[in-house]
Amino acid sequence: MVYAHPLMQVAAWLLGLYALALAWPRVASLHLGRSRRFDRRRHQVLGLAALGLMLLGTLGGALMGRLYLGAWLSSGAHAWGGLLILVLGLWGLGSGLMLANRPRPRRLLPLLHGLGNLLLLVLALFQARGGRALLLTLAGSGQ
Repeated sequence: MVYAHPLMQVAAWLLGLYALALAWPRVASLHLGRSRRFDRRRHQVLGLAALGLMLLGTLGGALMGRLYLGAWLSSGAHAWGGLLILVLGLWGLGSGLMLANRPRPRRLLPLLHGLGNLLLLVLALFQARGGRALLLTLAGSGQ
């Protein structure tokens, strides 16, 4: 059971990278003046899957901390990073849903949406290091 959280987060991170790659043509057309085809529907589906899985994995990680370490937010910086990921994930979902459900020409909201999600991906990568140490500790202790 201890491996469920990291596996979910790795899957979410990979889906997020794919959604980011799909978003690049939109960035190029909105901010760099290059006309590119943006596969909006695929980006929306993969982004929703990535963010949903990231949020579920984050909540699962919090539950794992409670079960295995005995208290909420008991894994130190890794737990607090998880809270930041939760906030960024909710921002990504909310802003993405607004962009999807209220389409109109915009520049600032798509930029803020993308920067928030990029920050989430970078933070998740840093979280992997601390999470690896926790995983090795928990797996080594037989829990």
